[in-house]
Amino acid sequence: MTARDGLPEIALPNGVTMRGARRFDDVRQVLTDPRFGRDLSRTTGGRMARGRDISDDPGSVINMDPPEHTRIRRIVAGAFAPRRIARWRPRVAQITRELAAELAAHGPPADLVAGFAFPLPVRVICEVLGIPESDRADYRRWADAALSLSELGAGERATAAREFRRHVRGLLAERRARPGEALLDDLIAARDGADALTEGELVSLVTALITGGHETTANLIAMGVFTLLKEGLYGEVAPTGALVEELLRHDTPALYAMPRVATRDVDLPSGRVAEGEMVLPLLAEANRDPAVFAEPDRFDATRDGPAHIAFGQGAHFCIGAGLARMEAEAALTVLLEEFPGLALAVPPEDVPWRADSLVRGPTRLPVRW
Repeated sequence: MTARDGLPEIALPNGVTMRGARRFDDVRQVLTDPRFGRDLSRTTGGRMARGRDISDDPGSVINMDPPEHTRIRRIVAGAFAPRRIARWRPRVAQITRELAAELAAHGPPADLVAGFAFPLPVRVICEVLGIPESDRADYRRWADAALSLSELGAGERATAAREFRRHVRGLLAERRARPGEALLDDLIAARDGADALTEGELVSLVTALITGGHETTANLIAMGVFTLLKEGLYGEVAPTGALVEELLRHDTPALYAMPRVATRDVDLPSGRVAEGEMVLPLLAEANRDPAVFAEPDRFDATRDGPAHIAFGQGAHFCIGAGLARMEAEAALTVLLEEFPGLALAVPPEDVPWRADSLVRGPTRLPVRW
């Protein structure tokens, strides 16, 4: 990194250099200022990985700017309204307890990632959408490929993207032939007046929901439990919404928001970004900005201060944030009840972590009880 006006130049794994927004106020402005766009179709330096990546899907809502982005969010907003998410709470709790029972039956030592943290959000998003849970191994493989920044993963990423979209098209055809009452049916029928999602937009939305619906939550749960165990706080703190918020701040699963391009010169608190320059919002670093959070590297379950930006901000705020929060709270509640003696089965430094990915978290979390 080299500093320039307080906005470092960051060399990404694919050799592309972007300006890095690291401070909280810079990141917040980049995410909310309409002069920063997500449509990278007219740029050549906005990719984070070699070859094609998720920024290359023109039908994906994450790559759109208003008014196209506004149209799609408006069409699907009702499917993620708080009242709709509240209706899923009993089933989320039931799935969580079923997984805890399976983990207990397995016996210690066990991998909390494979046995609990990943299966929970996968089962939930599959039920919410109305898609077969039997395909969850493929969903994880496709999602991991989509989020990979590895140089060696370019070919795999492209192949996985084609397989994923072909699979989703099949799911949509099946639901149209045999409709039900799941979220997938709502998205197929969703309209805003005479306006509906195109087939490409619908396929891209479902793939994004499956990917985002389990990757972020699974890593939040795994990192959260790791932090509580490492800090000696497991069993000492209540599984409240406030605890989840501090875990989101301290253990932000998504290291970055997607890159933005400046559509004109913009003055950020830390310096000027020129028209056409790319900016990478560093969410995890912003959530530990000492100018905003006192003792930012310290986990404080009683922290009462500014809100984090783990789910982003502005027009691209994570549409599934409410569901992710519910799942994390349910996971912590059940684990604390069913496994009061949970402990790491290896030293903290021996826990393996993800590399070359847009999200972070342990690849395995060996535990005992």
